[in-house]
Amino acid sequence: MASLIKCSMEAKIKSYDKDFKSHSHSTFHQLIIPHKGELELEAEQSSGIASIDQVAIITANDTHAFRGLHPNSFTVVDFDFTDASYMPELNSLWDHAHNQILFSLDEGLLNLSRFTALELEQHGLTSIGEQGIKLFLLALADKASVVGDQLPEKLQVALKFIKENHTRSLSSKDIAMTACLSVSHLHSLFQNFLGFSPQNFQTRLKLERARQLVLGSNLSLSHIAQEVGYSDQSSFNRAYRKLYDLAPGKERKIYQNHQ
Repeated sequence: MASLIKCSMEAKIKSYDKDFKSHSHSTFHQLIIPHKGELELEAEQSSGIASIDQVAIITANDTHAFRGLHPNSFTVVDFDFTDASYMPELNSLWDHAHNQILFSLDEGLLNLSRFTALELEQHGLTSIGEQGIKLFLLALADKASVVGDQLPEKLQVALKFIKENHTRSLSSKDIAMTACLSVSHLHSLFQNFLGFSPQNFQTRLKLERARQLVLGSNLSLSHIAQEVGYSDQSSFNRAYRKLYDLAPGKERKIYQNHQ
């Protein structure tokens, strides 16, 4: 594995049949780059058709249905969720992908996707191919950030405050005061532009960090609960199980047994 990319990565050329299937990926994010045909996708927050000028990003644990349209071929790249924190420059991209499964490509990104597919098809996942994939994702993250910058300024302030303080017990009033908003206006902005509440956003940040530690470290669950801002392990366990359908201890055991 080349040292250029610090996350675990697997890539392959794949095609999909015409029958709908549904699943989720418990420990990795997935990038799907179309090269021929189309892939219809339905997720909880977004849906659409990935085609030659649109890629799909499916984040860990997001249930989605999919089927191929016409003869099709895709580059499919899996990123180990537990190592994704080593690429902090891509965190904003994963955040966007929770609510936006498809990303449009400009000419530069199309050229990078074609290069990546050709390299993978001819040589497999070499260090050059890994570099191409990382460059592609960095460019995509930059483009997504530009779109994110179009959010109302006060909403951006609120999001930044939550990200920087998500291990604290933040109230809506704390967040609203920081962004110079009323509590009702804060909730309205979150719902209208993002589709979820400030508390849901904070909880997800906490639990995503916790899940990286559960699966990628040997820290005790009580230590992890405290580190991400839960006052006791039982409340942490309940929140974790509600989001991921498994208690943290059970998921760690399953993950370790498959290593």
